[in-house]
Amino acid sequence: MMENRRGNCAQAIFATYGPYLAKEKLDFEYCMKITSAFGGGVNGTGNVCGAIAGALMSLGLKFNGNIQDLAKISSQLIEEFRKINGSIICRELIGHDLIDEEDIKQAYQKDVFKNCKKFVFETACLLENYIDDQSIKEGI
Repeated sequence: MMENRRGNCAQAIFATYGPYLAKEKLDFEYCMKITSAFGGGVNGTGNVCGAIAGALMSLGLKFNGNIQDLAKISSQLIEEFRKINGSIICRELIGHDLIDEEDIKQAYQKDVFKNCKKFVFETACLLENYIDDQSIKEGI
């Protein structure tokens, strides 16, 4: 299902899954706008990985605001990502703070953002497990 090849990590996930999970009430471009400030660990702060943020937004659509089910599945997805990568925090995943200008420059020089493709792919694989109705029925 991963068709989006542009934008930040949150956009790559949410613009791919959002229209499908919202039953086409949201389109690709609108999903891109919603998630435009989530790159670099939420607006370049190095906090939560954008791919995780996009996945959580997607799950919010899937569970239609059902907080109990959403909390359980969201926690599972976060924990699985953490087990694979050691963290869900962008700056820890890429090894740079992204707040300091010099650190940002070094991050680009070292091409650490190429690793983001891996995080997006892994998040998409995890999310696929939770948006499949049969998997959800068995997990809840």
